[in-house]
Amino acid sequence: MPLYEYQCNACSHVFDLLRPYHRADETLDCPICGSDRVRRKMSVIALRMEERANRAESQTTGACCGGRCGCASHGGQG
Repeated sequence: MPLYEYQCNACSHVFDLLRPYHRADETLDCPICGSDRVRRKMSVIALRMEERANRAESQTTGACCGGRCGCASHGGQG
């Protein structure tokens, strides 16, 4: 079961909660102030995975005629 990080928008309390994936975005109350103004935070691992995916995509799109293979010097003909 994944561990999610949440932050209360009312009192700024940050807390972790183990929840099934399909319940990650269900509403919940802050354990400190009881407010229902709680949002799930983006985790560090998710950000790193997104960065890695974006990096991989940028390395594969336009690999030819994008300046890496030398075809640009041949008028764009690969």
